[in-house]
Amino acid sequence: MDKLLLPFRQSRLLNTIFLSNIFISFHYALIIYVNSTLLSNFFSETQVSGLYVIGSIANTLLLLSASKILEKIGIYKFAVYCIAIEFLSILGMAISTTPFLVGLYFLIHLVTISLLLFNMDMFIEDVSNNKSLTGSIRATYLTVTNITIVLGPSLVALLMFNNNYSLVYFASCAFLIPLYFFFRRLKDVQTPVVQHIKIKETLSEYIKNKNLYNIFISNFLLQLFYAYMVIYVPLYLEKYIGFSWPQIGLMFTIMLLPFVFFELPVGELADEKYGEKEFLTVGFLIMGLTTIFISFVTVKVFWIWATLLFITRVGASFVEISTESYFFKQVNPEKSDVISFFRISRPLSFIVGPILATLTLEFIPYQYIFILIGSLMILGTRYSLALIDTK
Repeated sequence: MDKLLLPFRQSRLLNTIFLSNIFISFHYALIIYVNSTLLSNFFSETQVSGLYVIGSIANTLLLLSASKILEKIGIYKFAVYCIAIEFLSILGMAISTTPFLVGLYFLIHLVTISLLLFNMDMFIEDVSNNKSLTGSIRATYLTVTNITIVLGPSLVALLMFNNNYSLVYFASCAFLIPLYFFFRRLKDVQTPVVQHIKIKETLSEYIKNKNLYNIFISNFLLQLFYAYMVIYVPLYLEKYIGFSWPQIGLMFTIMLLPFVFFELPVGELADEKYGEKEFLTVGFLIMGLTTIFISFVTVKVFWIWATLLFITRVGASFVEISTESYFFKQVNPEKSDVISFFRISRPLSFIVGPILATLTLEFIPYQYIFILIGSLMILGTRYSLALIDTK
């Protein structure tokens, strides 16, 4: 514990970043699982998938240019612009009643939130330069994030009245206001020396470094799992199983508890004793087997679903902290090209995931799409086992 607290005692900047992260996380946690069901009130399931694909393509292209934007306007201005645009897009989703505007504001949000999270990566990587503490700092950062994500669905359940999403989105906007004032404390942070992404050269770096390649694929598979769960599980539970949003909100709160319980101890164990390889492998197996099992549960029993989803996140928490810790032990803060490319795995997953789901739904009923994603998680063990462990 002393090792965990040491960097926070020494760095006021690190404390500010972590406090800022609380507000970003609450903002995002309120809407991440609600977006697909809001969109389903205006669009078909295929169109919802299409919006995620379009937004994620734009997201990918902007992340490829993120280092150039950082160099031109600086890390602080970049963050402030993202906060302002994100505020307006979420406000637009709260008050718009036409499909075009709802879809447009959603696309802007999908791009902006990813850029804002990338900016936070650059802040924290710039102040956590002790590799022996990387796993602990990243675990603490992720745990703070996940505590808010655990609470988010319960807040949604309290704010949701008669299937009206407006209060949820207004509350999400409200968390961006204190975030802006915390970011003002970061005004004097120097923009790190950045390297622009040259796709051919960056790809070559990943391909030549097998550890980077395997951890990238591992992270992509994790993000693919999240994309499926964020888009299709809320729709499945509400429209096919028949749960209400207050029930789904409580269920998701239970589901997300493993991220709070396990990431800190796993991060410390990865630093001090085992390394990340073992946790990655076990996590993929847990995720894969339990996700496949989802396709065979059709009963509307709250505790069965809450337990099953909880177990999937036990595996995901192992994989999440292990991929974060392993990757950031391989790179330095100035390698913004490599970091940007690593973060591209998230928007890529929101391109590949909806396309896979849409194609799969042409041939099989909705409930069986989870067999595909579960099988891909088991495939992830191939890449985790290929890593050279850090211990």
